[in-house]
Amino acid sequence: MKHMFRILLIGALLFGAASSSASAQSFTDLHKGTNFYDEMMYLYSEGVIEGFTDGEFKPSMAVNRAQAAIMIGRVLGYSDEPRESSFTDVGKSTTGSGYIQTAYENGIISGYGDNSFRPGETVTRGQMAMFLARAFDMKDEALVPFSDVSIQMEAYRSIRQIISFGVTEGYTDGTFQPLKQVTRAQFSAFLARAVSDDFRLKVNACGYDPESRTNPDYQTVNCLITKAALEADTVVPPEVVKSIASVESGGWKQFDSNGDPIISDDGGIGIMQVTPPFESGVNEEKLKYDITYNIEQGIKILASKYTDPALPTIGDQDPMNLENWYFAIMGYNGAVAVNSPFVKATGDHNFDSYQMKVYRDMDNKGQVTPQIFQIPMTVDDFHYGEDTNWNIVFKKDHYDFYADYTPSRHYFEPGDQVVHVGTTLRADATTRSKGTPLQSAEKLKILAAPVYDLDSDSNQFVWYPVEVVRTEQKGYVASYNVR
Repeated sequence: MKHMFRILLIGALLFGAASSSASAQSFTDLHKGTNFYDEMMYLYSEGVIEGFTDGEFKPSMAVNRAQAAIMIGRVLGYSDEPRESSFTDVGKSTTGSGYIQTAYENGIISGYGDNSFRPGETVTRGQMAMFLARAFDMKDEALVPFSDVSIQMEAYRSIRQIISFGVTEGYTDGTFQPLKQVTRAQFSAFLARAVSDDFRLKVNACGYDPESRTNPDYQTVNCLITKAALEADTVVPPEVVKSIASVESGGWKQFDSNGDPIISDDGGIGIMQVTPPFESGVNEEKLKYDITYNIEQGIKILASKYTDPALPTIGDQDPMNLENWYFAIMGYNGAVAVNSPFVKATGDHNFDSYQMKVYRDMDNKGQVTPQIFQIPMTVDDFHYGEDTNWNIVFKKDHYDFYADYTPSRHYFEPGDQVVHVGTTLRADATTRSKGTPLQSAEKLKILAAPVYDLDSDSNQFVWYPVEVVRTEQKGYVASYNVR
């Protein structure tokens, strides 16, 4: 983005009768203390926005849809050559017609149901969110902290995207005010932040300050683990990571009641109980005080266990399938006697093994119910004792799997169509919210990235914002109910 302005036409006029001779210091209505002064001057110096012939900048003047298309088009290097457009109210002679049509062709702007563009209509903050999210191809989505933003809004996902990108924080009263018109000053701030790292706002993943040295609330941890797993270099299902963290830390905790990092007797640190002496290249101080780093290191260790040639593989070894992680989960804690799949003396399933505790947590916390008992193992497949120093010796290096796999439910993306196997479409992301009955096997479209339970301190699943394909109703469904 830093080189986007190289082809801008600096002398071009954007708003009304602009003055090309005015200097950045000569606007009578701007001074250093003006809100978004630096952002306005940045865009002015790059030729994206101009002042007026009366010597004013007019920071409070509203921006219309044509002007927004022109400014975004200039930043993206579009041609200003007049063109016929796809809209009934934008002809070749319309100011900015070239920018408007090119932005439309690139999916940045859209018109209305009557095939009009309405170039003179004031841009709202919700529309601006959509323009910028599309123009700068923003992918990541933050949680929506605003009381006036709902899934029913067209701009819902775009608002989440510009928050995550560091474009805005909203208002201090906890609102975004999506219907409020955008002024030249606000537009300058939005666009400058989208373009330049120098103006972008600091964004903490899941809204958690990693320097706070306090335990986040339960669903913030859910967000942190989910995000870290989905962004890992290799597929490591969030369900597995969440349950390992739950078993390791006894409830998703990084710090004790005194604010000190949790350290076990054997040196395991934090939520993932990473043990530095056994893991090279790990920053011990960050393990102690940065929960996100601790989670990321735990994921790396788990991924290495999945490809460890000393551990057996299962079925198709597709990492999306949760049953295939059985031995990797064992390896995370140790392939030792206490984690044997069977009790040696009786041949019974060892329900106290580490991997069983992890899979049981997945089930109990509402994520999924993997079919691990369908792995065709027997007590004779494992040997351990004094002669092995109580380490497990695996007599088989691979197990077929003939049952239906349980794939991760966390990898659906906006636009994906899924089948709902539950009975209810929720109004909010909680089982306590009002629900609308759904038909069996109802087809749904994922609208945005998942969100987290509004009021649960036990559920580890996520909620998907969805639209019912048949009825176009919008709401939320739990991840364990989608296929």
